[in-house]
Amino acid sequence: MELSVLRAHPDGGLTFLVRMREGARAERHGHPGGEETYVLTGKLRIDRRVDASNEPQPDATLSAGEYFFAPVGEVHEGFAVEETTFLVVAPGGIARP
Repeated sequence: MELSVLRAHPDGGLTFLVRMREGARAERHGHPGGEETYVLTGKLRIDRRVDASNEPQPDATLSAGEYFFAPVGEVHEGFAVEETTFLVVAPGGIARP
């Protein structure tokens, strides 16, 4: 997995690009300020999702040109179904649960 920070927000948030090889997994993480993801190329599955109340949520599979919003407090993992590049805006940054 390769990560390129495009902008570090003054309040601790981040805007970054991620490139994941096919089969790569992003470790379990949360987004205190929510997360916006836009897939540029490839296919990404956002899985093992739980909301801020720790209730399971359905997996989301995104292909190139698709957008996903994870609300404040969601925790999840990511899996590259194929080589994938995507843009992330995380206003509250990233937190390890």
